[in-house]
Formats: sequence, C-alpha cells, structure tokens
Amino acid sequence: MIEAEFLIEAQGNDRDAVARSLRELEEKIKAEDGVRLRKAEYGDVVKEELFYSAVAEFQLEFANLQSYLNAAIRYGPSAIYVLSPERLTLTAEEFLLTLGEIIKLARKFYQSYHVGFEFEPEEEVSVGIEDYEIEELLKEGAIHVKLVAEVMAESEAEAVRILVGDIKDEAPVNKVKSTFNEESGAYLVAVDAFALDARALFSIALRHVPVLIEILEPKEITLSMLDLQDIALDIAGVFFEASQRLALS
Repeated sequence: MIEAEFLIEAQGNDRDAVARSLRELEEKIKAEDGVRLRKAEYGDVVKEELFYSAVAEFQLEFANLQSYLNAAIRYGPSAIYVLSPERLTLTAEEFLLTLGEIIKLARKFYQSYHVGFEFEPEEEVSVGIEDYEIEELLKEGAIHVKLVAEVMAESEAEAVRILVGDIKDEAPVNKVKSTFNEESGAYLVAVDAFALDARALFSIALRHVPVLIEILEPKEITLSMLDLQDIALDIAGVFFEASQRLALS
C-alpha cells in the first residue's frame, strides 16, 4: 500500500466553477478502484490576473503502485508527498508489469491524439561498456534491461544514433542491433542497456514506448519515497504537457 498527499490545482474564469470542480474531483477520486480518500482539504479561491485558482489537498491510500501511478496520470497533481512506505520493494516481474501498463497507456494516448516526442540524431554515439563498469553500475542500483523501440529515421545508422543518443545519459548502452520494419516503415532498434535507476527507466519508456522490454537484473527493485514522488510527477507531467499541446493546437 502507498499513502500519499496529492495537491491538485483548479483554474478558470469563474470563481464558483473553480470551487465546484474540486468538489466534483473529490467524488471522482472516491469512485476510483484501488484508491481510498482519507482526507480532503480545500484552499481559498483566489484571483490571479484574469483567472481564479484554488488548490485542494487529498490524502490518499493506494492499493499498489499501479493505482498510484494511474491516479497521478488522471489527476495531474502539481505536487505529491509520499507518506508511506519509506521503501517499496517489488520483484522485477511486478515492476515490469506496472511499467508495461504505463507504456500501454502512453502508446494509446500518443496514437489517439497524434502527439509524441521528437528526437534529433546525435552526430556520434558510443556503444559498449567494460565489465568493471557494468559491475559498478549494478552495485550503484542500475537496472539491466533489454528493450526494443520503433524509431522513425532516414537510415539504420540514424535510427541507432537517435535512440542511443537520447538515452545514453540515463542508460549507458552496451550492445545495439537494428533492423527495418517494412510494415511500420520504422527501424526496430534493440539495446542492451543499464538504466541508472527506476526513474530513468520510466522516463525512457514514456519517450520511446518500447514494443518490448525485459529486465535482466536485479531480481528485486526498491523504490524510495523520493523515487515514488519523482516517478509519479514525471509521468503526470508528460501527460499534462501533451494535453496542453492538444488544447492549444
């Protein structure tokens, strides 16, 4: 179980509508599967230039990591404070199931609304990690993964430079293979890499929505309170920014 406080802001050009929207949000949260509302507190509606705004603080209990992240995506909190547990340990399989569900949501959202990330190829990328470097990465909590992503590019070499170049700071790449997928018109780029931490792996997954991902090491993944906060805020931020681009288009 995860216990956390979500701070959610409402804005609008009508004072009553802003206050009402937060009350309605409370009812939606109460109806969520795997979520229990423990407390709700509402700040005053204040006027900021041409708009009114107010912040509500919801203290929530989540049955598991998936329900916690789903709520972060759905309600886009401006701040999250995890109250417990101090550490959450999942098997690699449990972690991968949650990551896979987030990838599915991202893929469906991007495809439905024709949004996504754009990448520029690096001029040059380095692939390959020494054995002693791998040992150090694993000691420091890196996650050894294999993932395959579809990359739109003009050539196979460019596809590799796009994916490897984009993830290299979060996940040094040891090996890479690529092939052209005639059905999609994209290149399938497979990498053997070491994500520096769970947050990095979620970030990469959200940007590149891998068609395949496998965790090789470790057998268990432990998330701290800060990890839980940062991962949820990162995910919420990606979906919020995409939604804003849609609203302004």
